[in-house]
Amino acid sequence: MTMTANTYTTTDTQPAQMRDTMSVSVQVLSTVLFAAFAIPVTIVALNVFWPAGVVIALILAWRGGFAPTGAPSAPPRNIDEAIKSLMPVAANNEAHSANSNASFDAYHHDMIKRLEVEKKTFDGFLGRLRDAKDQSEFDDFMDERAARVDADTTPHN
Repeated sequence: MTMTANTYTTTDTQPAQMRDTMSVSVQVLSTVLFAAFAIPVTIVALNVFWPAGVVIALILAWRGGFAPTGAPSAPPRNIDEAIKSLMPVAANNEAHSANSNASFDAYHHDMIKRLEVEKKTFDGFLGRLRDAKDQSEFDDFMDERAARVDADTTPHN
């Protein structure tokens, strides 16, 4: 028995990654057609012979569902980068300033400064309020203790 390896050479000028990917329309069409076939087959298999239906459902789950890709999925770091690129910039003031109105930026800056000052003032007020409450509780405790000591030291008739 002789085994031969077939080698194919391509003359395409496209990179390998571009040849392996499917267009979105082909992916959508194949997903719809596959789902139209696989869902009824799975339901019938579950009704007729349930172990076969479970096997089909497990194969679909292991395969990744109905979405054909035509190319291996991207590594997780690329997926993270793609997701991060879709997220809006939350606290990047430089990007905000470059794309925004100058008068709004001045108002925004002044408002942030004012809110920071108000927060510091309010935090100081809360600290003083806690200290006053603690002092009041301590004074009440000392008064009760003094009253107890006075009651214990007074002679009983």
